[in-house]
Amino acid sequence: MRLHELDDAWVVSEDGKKLGHVHEVHAKDGAVTTIVYGAAGFFQRMGSKRGGKRVAWKDVKAVTADGIVIRRK
Repeated sequence: MRLHELDDAWVVSEDGKKLGHVHEVHAKDGAVTTIVYGAAGFFQRMGSKRGGKRVAWKDVKAVTADGIVIRRK
């Protein structure tokens, strides 16, 4: 999988609730560390200081055809 394939993917909770689209993917040393999603994530991408919702890659349960499934905290 390539990073650009995560861009605009749905972020989905374990119970199937769509939480928003991925707007940024942060990586370090070639490994994904964090994804930023939701409407505020879009504005952050456009240069606003607002922060989007973030989830650490370690909290991603699966990447499926329906989106990125994250663990509930």
